[in-house]
Amino acid sequence: MPNTSIATGSFASRKEANQAVQRLVSAGFARNSIELHGHDDDEGYEVAIHTRQENIKRAERLIHASVPLYAVRQTASGVVQTATSYPFLLLGAGVLAGFLIYSLIPREGSASGAAGPRNRRRR
Repeated sequence: MPNTSIATGSFASRKEANQAVQRLVSAGFARNSIELHGHDDDEGYEVAIHTRQENIKRAERLIHASVPLYAVRQTASGVVQTATSYPFLLLGAGVLAGFLIYSLIPREGSASGAAGPRNRRRR
């Protein structure tokens, strides 16, 4: 590949290395640009990816992301995509939340214990 840089990461187990490879592939990196090598001393694995310079930081974040953090990041990304795809749904949810908060605010007349029309004495 012309004009590429390499992002790498070392992992203690094959499972962790494979998870990093899966994160890269699911993010859109080509599988044939990713290499997985075992260390010579059988104490871990190394993942390397050849990519353009502008994608190096993104690739390194994906390689070094923990599994729970990656899951949270993917979920948040999905929420943002849904919100931008359906702005009226987001507006409707905001209006509904506003009505809910308004209905939970106590009214001044009912909370003060003042005598209402039914409790007045007749003359």
